[in-house]
Amino acid sequence: AQGALSFLVPLPPGEAMPMGPCPVQEVALSVAVMTGLCWAVGRYLTRSDLMLRCAARLHPADSFRDEAWDEVRLGLEGCVAAATAIPDEESDVKAKGRQSAKRRFATELLFITVHNGTVSVLALLAWLLGSPSLALHAFALEVAYEVFDSFSLGLLRLEPETLIHHIVSPICILCSTQTEVDFRVLCHLCICIDLSGAILGYSKFLLRYAHVSTTKVYQNLTLVYALLRVVGPLVDTVIIVWTEVRTRGGLFVLGGHLITEDGSHTHLVATDWTQLYFWAMAVLNSFNIYFFYVIRARARLPPHVVASLERQGAISGGSRGS
Repeated sequence: AQGALSFLVPLPPGEAMPMGPCPVQEVALSVAVMTGLCWAVGRYLTRSDLMLRCAARLHPADSFRDEAWDEVRLGLEGCVAAATAIPDEESDVKAKGRQSAKRRFATELLFITVHNGTVSVLALLAWLLGSPSLALHAFALEVAYEVFDSFSLGLLRLEPETLIHHIVSPICILCSTQTEVDFRVLCHLCICIDLSGAILGYSKFLLRYAHVSTTKVYQNLTLVYALLRVVGPLVDTVIIVWTEVRTRGGLFVLGGHLITEDGSHTHLVATDWTQLYFWAMAVLNSFNIYFFYVIRARARLPPHVVASLERQGAISGGSRGS
């Protein structure tokens, strides 16, 4: 019971196990290694039919549309080229083609599920094993995907909200490695975000490439988002902010440390990374709340309208984790 309660509200009993501050060299090395690993695995999986064949084993025969298999045969580069190769005079069709080209393809959506699921498992193992170093590698793998996905999408398909997410999320993760927050709180936040991201990625795949009830999928996503993207992260944010404010001696000295030189004279040092960390968390929480309302609104649309928009890629749902 105590374990279940600590998962809902991550205030682990016993002595605190601060995440950092981690040495910058250690963080940089972990990010570099994980980026190389993510890049190699991501390039292979998004250009093969392995994940699609595995997904097909979980569903009845012929449950996926031919479009999913056609994309694999054509390849990602071919899919993007085909989606944008529209004659200039057909302006309306060309606009739809550009819009369709921005969407993620089948293997990209499945790789989101694989990556986010892996990060969730690593974060959970780090929590259970009491290993901040394993937690660092899990967080670095999350940063690695942001780098990989940005280059994989390219300028043609990188939407503004996705770009913002891919900038702000690494800032938040890297800043967290320099906090004295219990690493298990950060693992809890990571599990909430990546588990919901894995579910969302697979749900988007089913909506576009399988014969499923769009209304039921979005109703389930609404519940997932409410618990794992709104309630959970907000609880973690309160704990993180409270810990950092307490560590620094109060809200009004946040961003600097009071240093006593001779016992009577003090001065405030230059602003540190704390303000940037809090700003990044505020942006991500705003994204999560916004997309919760977007998903809830889609759950209330007529099924045929949502199905049509999903097939056209007209409603992308923002970034991969949104």
